Amino acid sequence: MVFNNSRQPRWPWMRAACLGIAVFASTAAMAVDNPDAPDRLAAFEQRIQPLEAAISNQNTTADMLRASNAYAKQLDVELNQTYRELMAKLGAPAAQKLRVAQRGWLSFMTTEAAFIDGTWNAQDFGSASALSRSEYRNSLTKARIVQLLGYLRSYP
Repeated sequence: MVFNNSRQPRWPWMRAACLGIAVFASTAAMAVDNPDAPDRLAAFEQRIQPLEAAISNQNTTADMLRASNAYAKQLDVELNQTYRELMAKLGAPAAQKLRVAQRGWLSFMTTEAAFIDGTWNAQDFGSASALSRSEYRNSLTKARIVQLLGYLRSYP
């Protein structure tokens, strides 16, 4: 191929193709977010913030663990509610795929809980080990909720 020495590209179609790809990519990204959809993530964060704060506002490990367990119960409620809401928005093929994905996530959580329960124990990590295990499980559940809420952003 021969290039000329001028600053103008020899292939104007390449510039047009790059511009077209950029426009397509930005349009595809906009399709993921529905500007008319409610901000479910902000509402979720607002609901759980007091429970997260309650954990760190306790004076003893036992009180922190009780607060963390209350947080875990609310996260479970949030997870189930978000999952049901998303399932209601999906057509049958997508709902089946989400069901399979959720079962996989639940299997992961069971396996992960067994790992952390066997690893972060009182013998090796002291009296705060139960709190560490609880906080880690809570962080995984919260991340799944955020993920499902992200999927819901596509729906009004």
